[in-house]
Amino acid sequence: MFLPVIDAGVPYRGAVSHPTAPRPQLRLTRRGRLLRSGLVLLLAVLLILALTLVLRTLGGEGEPVSAAASSTPSAMASDGGGEGQDGSPAARPSPTPVAEAGAAEEAAESAEIVRSGTVGDGTWTVAAAAAAPAESAAGSTVRTYALRVEGGTGIGADEAAARIAEVLADPRGWQDLEDVTFQQVATLEDAELTISLASPPTVDELCLPARTGGLWSCRVGPDVVLNSDRWLHATPTYDDLSEYRAYMINHEVGHFLGHSHARCGGAGEASPVMLQQSIDLQGCVPNAWPADAPSR
Repeated sequence: MFLPVIDAGVPYRGAVSHPTAPRPQLRLTRRGRLLRSGLVLLLAVLLILALTLVLRTLGGEGEPVSAAASSTPSAMASDGGGEGQDGSPAARPSPTPVAEAGAAEEAAESAEIVRSGTVGDGTWTVAAAAAAPAESAAGSTVRTYALRVEGGTGIGADEAAARIAEVLADPRGWQDLEDVTFQQVATLEDAELTISLASPPTVDELCLPARTGGLWSCRVGPDVVLNSDRWLHATPTYDDLSEYRAYMINHEVGHFLGHSHARCGGAGEASPVMLQQSIDLQGCVPNAWPADAPSR
């Protein structure tokens, strides 16, 4: 039988296959392209919102806290906002609700509160220790504190220390109400409470996450932070600078001792010292001393 010879270099015609037709390309319609672009934009917006929420939760917005008082305990309080205190120096501050921010700022701007623009240099002078109080109630609790003043504020540490010691030892102050005696010490390490008198930007940093907005003072844990602008210029709610300084001290130290914000009891009454008097007296008259009006 005759068999055909197949040349290895020539394709065998019986094995020839037709080429595969190219796959059709998927082409989006104009509507499809718009839908895809919209989805990408939506995902980008959601990502930005999520990042913004995380940043707000972690560290404050540079806004003043709410002017509204609250009975919810917290380890943070600001004279321009913030909430009640639990009195625990070791407690960690909690963030201020963003939704309530802004009321204190509006009140300050409408009253033309002084903003000096002072920026401290970041250095600190700790005031020398004061002599022990000549008269302290037997059995009273001694609370030690140190005072430091930031450089560049124009405030002398010894002068400020003298006024603070005078206020804390005044019989109208907290000592009789709380059965405490305040003793100034020379180092922060020996102090149960540190009082810092600082420029507005430094106060904003030290008070975080409370939003002091360059205007207010605060207490966070074992630290009372006093705004140099308020120390030097007070607020429009006070005519007497010395009395306003007494109010600043007693209000923030009151937070340290565990007192929450209060409200005015009635028109014409003396303000509770824990009322946020820097913002609004609510019909009361200014009062710098806890023993002169009840905390409501």
